[in-house]
Amino acid sequence: MTEAVPRYHDVGRMIGDLAPEVPVYCIYTKRQQRVAQEFLAGFPGRVMYAVKANPSPHIVRHLMEAGVETFDTASIPEMEVVHALDPRANCFFMAPVRMPGAARIAYDSHEVRHFVVDHRAELARLARDLPGRDVTIFVRMAAHNRDATYSLSEKFGTDSDGAVALLHEVCELGFEPALAFNVGSLVLKPRAYVDALAACADVLERADVSVRMLDVGGGFPSSYPGMKTPPVDEFFRAIREMRETLALDPSVELLAEPGRALVAEGMSLVTLVLHRDDDRLFVNDGIWGSLMEPWISKGQMSFPTRAFGKGGAAIPGPTKAFRLLGPTCDALDQLPVPFELPEAVAVGDWVEFGTIGAYSVSGRTHFNGFYPDRFVELTGEDATPPVM
Repeated sequence: MTEAVPRYHDVGRMIGDLAPEVPVYCIYTKRQQRVAQEFLAGFPGRVMYAVKANPSPHIVRHLMEAGVETFDTASIPEMEVVHALDPRANCFFMAPVRMPGAARIAYDSHEVRHFVVDHRAELARLARDLPGRDVTIFVRMAAHNRDATYSLSEKFGTDSDGAVALLHEVCELGFEPALAFNVGSLVLKPRAYVDALAACADVLERADVSVRMLDVGGGFPSSYPGMKTPPVDEFFRAIREMRETLALDPSVELLAEPGRALVAEGMSLVTLVLHRDDDRLFVNDGIWGSLMEPWISKGQMSFPTRAFGKGGAAIPGPTKAFRLLGPTCDALDQLPVPFELPEAVAVGDWVEFGTIGAYSVSGRTHFNGFYPDRFVELTGEDATPPVM
């Protein structure tokens, strides 16, 4: 079980009580579970949480309580996080290239029976490593799409001819075949899934292989300032309608690997203002900690923010654009986009970043000795994170 974390009604009361001098991850428990439950209810198939998005046991536990039972894991340590909370949880090993011996450990110690490949050499290695054939192997297709903020097919995924050949080889080796794709991360249009599903249908027809599982991957978006993202229901509807258009056998189970869409909205980060130089604010977290995404997205994404003063009171008054810089000695440690904050914000105040549940905890480093690792839960019915 995870260690209990302090609970507060809202972020203002947390700041008033703790006056934190280190960054604090704030889990908005009700929002976290509501978002997960809505995804589970809306997606037309099985939902696997992509642990890479946020491997904090506190977050994984909330997702389990919301009803998530299957987990997309890419390493043995991620499986250990899941099974320390619930040994009965189902882990899929959805990394096409694995560390030596990892597949056997997953099979023996974590009862993993679902793996993925995108190359003949990895399939051969997997076949050598696994002691049994009671396994489903997904063949991952490339799914290039310009509507993804981050492409995930530059590194993984075979072309359609390769997918046909791999499906045949999976069958010849005595494994159960399945098909998978991933259209990218932070996908902005549902059409990406429609196009990828059409490609899957073509591959299955050419291969003349029956599958019981088709994994549409992740990529489902959350809303960030300056980004126009359709409601996730539009993605569900497009996938559902495309399935009907393709006339897939009713026995074929659709799976999804959401990460960001399940956890981004349910967590914020509270940082302390260390220094102000006109419109530049130095805070105690940065791109080497929890705030890497604006940097790696080259400014395409940002976070909603708000500021608090002594005692946890919201800072009133007019706002202005500030440049935010992290605490390390690295000159690169500054966010590429400005943030709108109260003009009166000063040293000793706090800035809260919302929609930060995804790729913040998992992106932390120990650079310069800074490592944010303090968590609280905010449980008030009216407790809400910063919104756009």
